[in-house]
Amino acid sequence: MTNSDLSKYIANRFNDIVVSGHAIAVRLRREIVGATPQQIRIAFEGVSRLNPGHFSGSMEYVSIAGVKCGIARFKDVKGPKVMWIHGGGFSFGSAQVYKATGIYLARHFGCEVIMPDYKLAPEHTYPEPFEDCLNVYKELIENNESIDLIGDSAGANIASALVQTCIKDGIQIPRKLVLLSPWLDLCKTSESNSKNNSVHSPFDKLDLISFSREYIGSISDKDPRVSPLRGSFEGFPETHVQASKEEFLLDDALLCINKLEKARVSYSSYFEENAIHGWHLVPDFIPEASRSMNKVVEFLK
Repeated sequence: MTNSDLSKYIANRFNDIVVSGHAIAVRLRREIVGATPQQIRIAFEGVSRLNPGHFSGSMEYVSIAGVKCGIARFKDVKGPKVMWIHGGGFSFGSAQVYKATGIYLARHFGCEVIMPDYKLAPEHTYPEPFEDCLNVYKELIENNESIDLIGDSAGANIASALVQTCIKDGIQIPRKLVLLSPWLDLCKTSESNSKNNSVHSPFDKLDLISFSREYIGSISDKDPRVSPLRGSFEGFPETHVQASKEEFLLDDALLCINKLEKARVSYSSYFEENAIHGWHLVPDFIPEASRSMNKVVEFLK
């Protein structure tokens, strides 16, 4: 078996396991165990330790603007700064969970990847998680000429809202913006909620509604501060958008591209055929993840 055959085999088995296990996982989590966001959080943290990233990479933890942040590096390279706002439905995820992806980006782009461990719902609702990320970003730009900004899933929501806030308040915007599987409309009636199934995700439509309610708190789900797709994209930096053609957030990505076009923002996009939501987390194991991350590297260069 060649390396290429082995990679394809691993990718296929990974997809099979997630897709076939989806119904079981949802039933266990919702009907039998009744797993809370806090329990899901602990599970993600544990599993992530099986995916530590390249052995020459590292994760250092520092405090930036009073927020614990992981800084992913490859060897001792200290290059340009990239801030990555992690996904996880606003309720879970961390720098630790994204360590392998951060190291992969650091290795191939020659950068440092700063990942804020922002406050999570349901313990902390909007605006606390957003303000953590905004404050980290503001401190970073005080000490650096430019910052690239990446957000995936719920993190792409915060990243987009952050850029909109910077434009409104006259704060320096990122050099470039990357939105991976962006979740930009938290309304119950969003296009993604209305159209898409969840066979290519470990979560489903009811989870989206539940997680979004826990983050939104007391403001309207149509407010651009939590549904940036409903705000203006004028003045955005050059942007790269990715999604899987099979994931439930596909329509959010397509509508985002439409907004960028209407605002005459320079952008590029890339779509994987059958990738499972969150595939960027395992770039060292499955070809679609490394392929997609390499597209991010090309864009940032």
